[in-house]
Amino acid sequence: MEIQTVTIIGQGNVATHYYNIMSEKGVKVKTVSSRLPFQSEDLQSDLIIIAVKDGAIEQVCNNLQARYPMLGTQNQILVHTSGYVSTDCLKKISGNYGSFYPLQTLKKGIAVDFSSVPLCTWANNGKSALKLENIAKKLSDIHYTLDDNQRKTLHLAAVFANNFPNHLFGIAKRILDKENVPFEVLFPLMDRTVQAAKANNPFDIQTGPAFRRETSIMEQHKQRLNETEKSIYDIISESIIKESK
Repeated sequence: MEIQTVTIIGQGNVATHYYNIMSEKGVKVKTVSSRLPFQSEDLQSDLIIIAVKDGAIEQVCNNLQARYPMLGTQNQILVHTSGYVSTDCLKKISGNYGSFYPLQTLKKGIAVDFSSVPLCTWANNGKSALKLENIAKKLSDIHYTLDDNQRKTLHLAAVFANNFPNHLFGIAKRILDKENVPFEVLFPLMDRTVQAAKANNPFDIQTGPAFRRETSIMEQHKQRLNETEKSIYDIISESIIKESK
C-alpha cells in the first residue's frame, strides 16, 4: 500500500517545503509543532517525518518514546530529514524507520523547483524502503537510495560544494564593495566555473595564481585582505598547489 497520509513534525524550512510539495501532489499532509505535546491523532499517518534542526532530533525522539513507546507496528514509517544524524535514534521508537533527506538549500518564502531536488531515502526494511522511494519519486525526478554512511558522506561533500563556496562568494562581494565594483561582474565567471566543474574533474581544470605558482601576485593579493581573509587565501592556495603537483 502506498503512503497516503503524512505527519510532519516541525514547521521550519524543510518542513514547510515538504508540506507545500506534498499538498501540491495530492498527499494528505499536516504539520505539527515539535515544541508542543503530540496528540494521538497527529501520529495516525502512514509516514511521520521529523523535520527539525539536527540538534533537536534527539529531543523529539525522546518525546515520542515517552508517549508512544513503539510506533510502526501498523506499517507506519518514521523518518528524519537530517543529512548527518544517524537513523539509529529512530529504531527505539519505530519498527519501520529511515531517512528522507533533500539535498538542497531550502528557505521559507523562496520558491524551488522541487522536481530537480535530489531526494535521498533509506529504510531499515525492504517494504518501507519501497514506500519511501515511491513517494520520493512522486515529489521529485531525482531519487537516490543512500544508507547512513553514504548520506553522511554526501552531506560532508555538500558543505564543500555549497556552504563553503557561498561563504567565498560573500567575501568576494565584500572585496568588490570596498571599491564600488558591482558584484554582478563576477556572475558569468561564477556560472562558468560551475558548468566546467560539472563537465570535468574540477582538479583537472584548475587555474589561477596558486596553480601557476605566481607567488608575487599572491603576496600582493594578501596585502588587500584582512587577517581572516588572508588565512582563508593561504589555506586554499596551499591546497591548490599540493593538488597541482
